[in-house]
Amino acid sequence: MNIKLNISERLFAISILNEFKGGLDKLAIILEDIKKFTITEAEWTQAEKKEIKQGGNVNWTWNDAKGGETDIDIQKETLDWLTTRIQEKDEKGEYTLQDRAIISLSSKLK
Repeated sequence: MNIKLNISERLFAISILNEFKGGLDKLAIILEDIKKFTITEAEWTQAEKKEIKQGGNVNWTWNDAKGGETDIDIQKETLDWLTTRIQEKDEKGEYTLQDRAIISLSSKLK
């Protein structure tokens, strides 16, 4: 499946893919696909990424509109894991206002 994702959607997808637990056959496929979600320095620059230090924490901000979207071709196993985990977390009410990229990511995966 080919999808276009912005930086926020890709970061959210990476966090979900990093939660994978399962057989080595599917793990190998997800490891192959996760590389496609990587954000380059050029993309961060285009999206005007800024690091804001608050106490001992560092928060990032960026502009998805300026960062654009990237075409990513993912395999069925990766698509299945993403949609299953998003649905499970949604049913448990685990999303907050900070997870707004999930709405657009979820719609693009359908």
